[in-house]
Amino acid sequence: MTLTSCKRSINRAITDYKYYDVQESDTVKRDSLIAVTNEDYLQDGSRVAYLDSKGDTIIPFGRYAYFGTDTLIHFASVIEHPNDSVYNRQIAIDRNQNILFDMIMFDNGPESFHDGLLRVLRNGKMGYANRFGQIVIPCIYDYAGWFENGQAKVTFKAKKYLDIEEHEQVESNEWFNIDRKGNRIE
Repeated sequence: MTLTSCKRSINRAITDYKYYDVQESDTVKRDSLIAVTNEDYLQDGSRVAYLDSKGDTIIPFGRYAYFGTDTLIHFASVIEHPNDSVYNRQIAIDRNQNILFDMIMFDNGPESFHDGLLRVLRNGKMGYANRFGQIVIPCIYDYAGWFENGQAKVTFKAKKYLDIEEHEQVESNEWFNIDRKGNRIE
């Protein structure tokens, strides 16, 4: 009798990307930017540019594909798209095209905010950003859950795998809860 595992491990790449830290002065509301495409429909993966209210191009075509942000207020979720055949990272950029963090996928799109915070990635580690794109809880966790009722479950040591139905699962023997400031809750 041969037994096989129903799990397939996922190794998250540890990278050395450079990110921009949003400053307090960057949180001042500016003119929103509107996503446009030169394709038939604006949908995930479409080439995208962002225009201001005067119709001036602020973020030109040629670097990004649409990934759920039709109005850039503080940051936009986009896919790096340097040419017609290459799609790279799902990232958050500001109006100056600074990369703030890598986006987390949920149900084939960028994850949404929970309790006012967004789970994000920086160089393979998870943390949390606010609506301005500021990292408010550092990206130091192997895995971080959604915030709910002011707390989230996190771990420094996680093992990720795909189950038999190809759903991502996470295991750890060292889970703990944190509050919205990143403090450990005992």
